[in-house]
Amino acid sequence: MNMIKVYLYGPAGANKCVLLPTVAETEAGVFVEGEPLLIYDLHQVDEWKSQIYKALNREMAVVATPEGDLEPGSQILEALHLNSWAAFEKQSVLFTIHKGARYIKIYATGFGEDGMWSNAAMTERQFHSRAPLEVVVDAIAKEIISHPQGHKAEPSSTPLMIGMAPKQ
Repeated sequence: MNMIKVYLYGPAGANKCVLLPTVAETEAGVFVEGEPLLIYDLHQVDEWKSQIYKALNREMAVVATPEGDLEPGSQILEALHLNSWAAFEKQSVLFTIHKGARYIKIYATGFGEDGMWSNAAMTERQFHSRAPLEVVVDAIAKEIISHPQGHKAEPSSTPLMIGMAPKQ
């Protein structure tokens, strides 16, 4: 089994980026994100697609289960200079890719009424485990590029005028 997480992030009006944290499994069976955290501009498609392909081709690392309480924090929040996970979540989409013995599944988070991720609005796409990885990676890239979060624009301060001006 392998799991990859890909985040599409970008506040309205800003450049969008793709974040690829390294995912490992602890000896206790908990999935954790670790170093390195790769960050690409959304338009650097070939670069981040290449990293997704590499991640799908390698075995997931198993790491020691941390003892005691973990320190709060997140490498993603630190890299993006954000103060809260909620601020990140409202401006991002999480794509989770599970590569198992029978299937490769792509999950994309949806948003609830509060703007936070919602399992109820999650989408899922499935491929047979024998599907060529190039096809799967292309599908992942299309999902990321075409996701509405990647195209959110800053609200215009100029009112939109619809219709015709009155004749004088």
